[in-house]
Amino acid sequence: MILQSENSNNMRFIFFLLILFSNSILSQADLINAKKPSDIENKALNDVKSLEYTDIEENDILWSKVVYEYIDLNEKLNFPLLFPINDEQNKIGRKSLWRVLKEYIVNILDDDDFIYGPALSPLEIYNSDDFSSTDKLNDDEIRDLISYVLPSKKTGDQTLYVKSNEIGGYNIKGIWYFDKKSSQLKYRLLGIQPVGANTENLKDGVANPKLETTYFWIWYPSIREELNRYLVFNDRNNNNRISFDDLLVNRRFSSYIYKYDNIYGDRTIRDYIRKRPNESPRQHKLRLLMESERIKKEILDFEVDMWGY
Repeated sequence: MILQSENSNNMRFIFFLLILFSNSILSQADLINAKKPSDIENKALNDVKSLEYTDIEENDILWSKVVYEYIDLNEKLNFPLLFPINDEQNKIGRKSLWRVLKEYIVNILDDDDFIYGPALSPLEIYNSDDFSSTDKLNDDEIRDLISYVLPSKKTGDQTLYVKSNEIGGYNIKGIWYFDKKSSQLKYRLLGIQPVGANTENLKDGVANPKLETTYFWIWYPSIREELNRYLVFNDRNNNNRISFDDLLVNRRFSSYIYKYDNIYGDRTIRDYIRKRPNESPRQHKLRLLMESERIKKEILDFEVDMWGY
């Protein structure tokens, strides 16, 4: 019986490998069989539609918690969101998350389909994470947050936009909820906010400006279709790549919680985990991370406790 079980497991493993390699061969065939460069370029974009957010009935939500997290692009696990940082390099299928967002935004602001390609859906950009209609930014406000003008007598005034290497990370807003119908703990991403260099510092030529300025909140469902078009680079296997949308929706990144919905309103973790006298910044940051991990564990343990109950 033991031998039969081992043989069965081995067969399952071999079957899995066959599926994996067959998918690799099929997708690599597009590159190998390309007759002209445009054939490769056409295959560089993802043509598989993203999975739509399903509607959830109010009665099916047993428990929920809204959390705010920061994705630090200095962490190695988040490098696929950061690189390549050279926005002038027009590498087929290789763009940073910020470049994808920036080009999409500029395309809508300029209403010029010849620069970055046609826009797929209207973009919803707001001043706060409340996403209320009164906080929605107009075109000029959006442009002012991510661009600056360099005056020049020779070439004339030049409008420059924040580059990928001037982005330090992203704030994200999402909701964890327990779905009674499927008996699962699920996560839904609601908004994303780029964090980078202050445009005034960039205009003044400040060396190594701090990447701590928050720009705006983007209603995430409004950009899912665009982010799904571009694939994230995988240095272990070029053929096994997912889209930016898949990466973010399935939480394939490293982050820490800096705030969650609480009775005090906008109170952040830093507001109650305060720096102690004679405590080094490193020690304080460690305590903030420990509190973030405690909250994460509390959220994930909810599903375990439900099954235990």
